[in-house]
Amino acid sequence: MVGLGIAAGVLAFVYLTPGKPSIGVIEVPYTVINDRTANAISLYLDYARRDESIKAVVINISSPGGEAAASERLYNETRRLREEKPVVLVMGNLVASGGYMMSMGTSYTYAQTSSLVGNVGVVFTAAPLLPELPEENLVFSSPRKLDGGTRREWVEGVDLLKEAFVQTVVSERGDRLRISGEELGEGRLYPGIVAVELGLADELGSYSDGVRKAAKLAGISNYGFTDVNLEALKELIESLDFVFPTGAEDVSIARALSILANPTADGAAQWPDGQSEGMLTDAQTLRNLILDQGLGASEVDPLPDLPVDIHRPDFYYLYVGHAP
Repeated sequence: MVGLGIAAGVLAFVYLTPGKPSIGVIEVPYTVINDRTANAISLYLDYARRDESIKAVVINISSPGGEAAASERLYNETRRLREEKPVVLVMGNLVASGGYMMSMGTSYTYAQTSSLVGNVGVVFTAAPLLPELPEENLVFSSPRKLDGGTRREWVEGVDLLKEAFVQTVVSERGDRLRISGEELGEGRLYPGIVAVELGLADELGSYSDGVRKAAKLAGISNYGFTDVNLEALKELIESLDFVFPTGAEDVSIARALSILANPTADGAAQWPDGQSEGMLTDAQTLRNLILDQGLGASEVDPLPDLPVDIHRPDFYYLYVGHAP
């Protein structure tokens, strides 16, 4: 009976115990945050969240920040991942503005002694103080239709966003923060060693420190590693399988890319009967995932018949440095 019990226990361990846990590693080399790069990073974060074998995540990142909305998106996506698994962020040479905002969504942060950290604030591409008068043949519905608001209102918007950014840091760092919100809002960059002293980062440490911390927070000791960048890319490529159904060897890469670029093209009818609708849906989904820099019209003469130049106003959480 004892022998049977031991055998049953061994079999239960072999067949019922889940696989070896892993720590997911996300690498973000020096990156300016915009819609395209935020899509890529969000893809990594989402994969790490969905992979049940990944018990904790380490993010290596260097970034001066970037567009405000994209930076806020990454903060929210990182915080969502943190709600399910420990997330440790290891700062590279520069983690500023929107990059620093993203770090607020993690469980724990490490900085290098010489990392540059902080730069909490907002940059806005405002209209000139004295804008040019519109041409006589241009009719618009209201005084603010052309510029969206007065310069004073845009400046007030910058102040509101700055205060929201400051409050995000104050809320996330809590008692660890040893700097006032007012001083934080000055937008200074701090060396990593000072950032830790001020509570902007948790500790000085390297990638290996981040791994050990992630394992401790997850409560695991015997673990492997998952290259999240690679696995997310493989998953994306595997989703291309539907582009090459069985018996469609004559479908070229160029043809597949054409369908992805325009899934409503006449060529979509070449898919096997009964699959067209699903193919179009999958193609549209994949099209939304692929990080194509060419999507979107250029601001340079996108509408040649419009008698005004088109400029895109935008807020940035971005460290831009001094002009040469």
